[in-house]
Amino acid sequence: MNRLIPRLAALALATACLVPAALAEDAGAIRRALAAAGAKDWTGAETAARQSGPIATDLVLWQRLRAGQGTWPDYRDFAARNPDWPGMELLFRRGEALLRPDLPAGEVLAWFGERLPETLNGATAWIAAQPENRRAEAAARFWTHSAALDAAGETAFLAAHGAAVADHHPARLQALLDAGEWAAAERMLPRVTGPLADLARARIAVQARRPGVDPLILALPEDLRNDAGLALDRFRWRVAARQGDLARQLMLERSTGAEALRDPAAWASLRRDYAREALRKGDWALAERFAASHFLPQGDSAAVDLDWIAGYAALRAGAPDRAATHFARLPVADYNGITVARTHYWQGRAAEALGDQATARAAYERAAAHQTAYYGQLAAERIGAPMQPALAVTGPAVETLPDWRNSALSGNRLFQAGLWLIVAGEPAQAQRFFLHLAQTAAPEDIARMGRVMLELRRPWDALRLSKAAAAKGGVYPALHYPLTGLEGGSFGLPPELVMAIARQESEFNHTVQSPVGARGLMQVMPDTARQMAGVVGEAFELARLTRDGGYNARLGAAYLEGLRNRFGNSVALVAAGYNAGPGRSARWLRDFGDLRDEGVDPVDWVEMIPFDETRNYVMRVAEALPIYRARIAGHTVPFVPSWDLRGGVSKPQRAEGPLMLALSARPPAPPAWVAQAANHALRLAMATDPRAAAQGIAAMAKALSEATDEAPRPEAQIAAVAQSLDPPRVGLAPAPQPRPATALPNAGAEAAPATEAGSADPAPGPVPAAEASSGPAAEPLPASAPEPVSAFAWPAGMVSGAVTLSAPSAPSATR
Repeated sequence: MNRLIPRLAALALATACLVPAALAEDAGAIRRALAAAGAKDWTGAETAARQSGPIATDLVLWQRLRAGQGTWPDYRDFAARNPDWPGMELLFRRGEALLRPDLPAGEVLAWFGERLPETLNGATAWIAAQPENRRAEAAARFWTHSAALDAAGETAFLAAHGAAVADHHPARLQALLDAGEWAAAERMLPRVTGPLADLARARIAVQARRPGVDPLILALPEDLRNDAGLALDRFRWRVAARQGDLARQLMLERSTGAEALRDPAAWASLRRDYAREALRKGDWALAERFAASHFLPQGDSAAVDLDWIAGYAALRAGAPDRAATHFARLPVADYNGITVARTHYWQGRAAEALGDQATARAAYERAAAHQTAYYGQLAAERIGAPMQPALAVTGPAVETLPDWRNSALSGNRLFQAGLWLIVAGEPAQAQRFFLHLAQTAAPEDIARMGRVMLELRRPWDALRLSKAAAAKGGVYPALHYPLTGLEGGSFGLPPELVMAIARQESEFNHTVQSPVGARGLMQVMPDTARQMAGVVGEAFELARLTRDGGYNARLGAAYLEGLRNRFGNSVALVAAGYNAGPGRSARWLRDFGDLRDEGVDPVDWVEMIPFDETRNYVMRVAEALPIYRARIAGHTVPFVPSWDLRGGVSKPQRAEGPLMLALSARPPAPPAWVAQAANHALRLAMATDPRAAAQGIAAMAKALSEATDEAPRPEAQIAAVAQSLDPPRVGLAPAPQPRPATALPNAGAEAAPATEAGSADPAPGPVPAAEASSGPAAEPLPASAPEPVSAFAWPAGMVSGAVTLSAPSAPSATR
């Protein structure tokens, strides 16, 4: 906190320039006010806040009202003045408890707006505020859409409005059952008779997991046995009872239309799981059938994923025409770049399979415009598109971001509230206001808020805001891929890999701790950290894991090195191992093939990863690598995601046993001239044609790796490969020296996917709302430089003209 004070003071001065002088008279007053509010001293808090002006006063009032301490006029006036503040749902619930039927009708109706009451007290006041000829309609609307009343509340409501809602009991009963509120639905049974009551009893029995369900269902008339709500209840029962085959069968039977499903969204999550399961089994027809029959609105986030799965399955089944039809349903506008790039990339793949090269090229070009997205980079690689120079901005580059000072944003009350919270020493609370404002702000204004956080050296908050901007199509490299000082550390690993992993694990928040106990910048588990401390020769200190970013990064990097020794340079295997456990990476190699082999498509391999979190994790790490290479180097680099995913063309020798990692036993090093040859050719080729380079180097490495130490140096073969890539002849670079290998702890253990402190832009979908914990920014890391690891597949530190590339590395999951 001490290091934060000068930054807060500087920001306080800047804030004073943006607001009326009365607000800037006493910045210390807002600190005293919030401290008093934290102690529930509301009188002292409001007295101090008034010295800092109306926004400071509202910050204290916001806390008091959310704590349930206020009068009806307090709630009414605050909601009218600040309807868009965060946390208003709780404030509305608190205020609703104070409503009375004798309040002015206009006040009550304005309070609710388009919202329905949530309580009996609120409903009574809301119905009373309606024009007399609309009160019965309002009562029926509340009765049929609310499940919030307990038994006493239902009795009281019916005593007042029973006649108005008498014809609406069946609708309320269905609404309660569809919401899974079977206990409240059971209270409604005496008010409903005939077949609908019998259907309700059957649905209640299914939802409550009661015995004797089958006779209740069989006793129903045929049309009610086919009721869509009952079908959904039965589906959920089968899922809960682990009757997976029967659940899948019922889903397929019901997937004939939206009405047959009643609520297509309720089936969507497991529909996607079943479709992906069929993909992994190679049952393309079944995967397409599950995915295509979703009946969700086009553009819905679940529909986007299901339409993609249907198109992918059709393409794998050899039906590119059907695939193109499915892909045509995917969004191409008003969506985040991750999703739009995926859409265009796969439209290109379908067109290519149809032999329409012009359409394919155009689709790849559209995808490649989104160069911070995984599929955008794959498209760029496919057509040889160069990196956009703006992505290679070096240094913190805060000045490249829109300035918040003297902008229209500076007059926004939410933004000003955030600034006052920063001045008060509450940047984490300020981030809550900024993220809330980001839901409706333009990307440029979100970037301005991100700049505030970068100026405070809180890259984790800046990155979270950047993700919100990216979801609206605005990507700012300085925010989205911040340089924090970590890139200057000496870990014996490529800095871009360490940055990409830290970005995904903690969003660079070195103070954060996950629910499962992973700590700090690299989210290292304490037991793993203890073992890695021994590897790097440092004392283990638990508290230091969330205090010292450099210490945490060195331990995480040692674990990464162990994964890299086990799996080679494949970022897919290493990142998957860091997130889900090395045992799972090993299992997926068996299940889906070895993506380091030429016959296995690494893009397909990643899509087969069964865990959504891990699949997303691998994609996000992979897409961060080239951007960090460029930012660290200060110039553009080629996009080679396929190479990154494979890890080049070499792989370590397999250890004994199916899941034994045996990471301390590195494979024998190839002859020095082999590494020199690979280094030589790759240095030269990457500056010209990365795709041809990958193909040429793969062919050369396959031949050269078969050579022995005694074999003559095949200079003619090296020259032939070099000539095929048309590079100039230069001298060979020396091969890097190996360092002792690292062994991973708990070899073969399969850790569950880690819960991340800062979420990772799910693809597709919104940025998750969980906030990383606050703390001072990581300082530049002290150097404790291990020697670089030798890498035949991709020699570290390659330099060719304007191109600098360094070896990809690996993440950690049994951490």
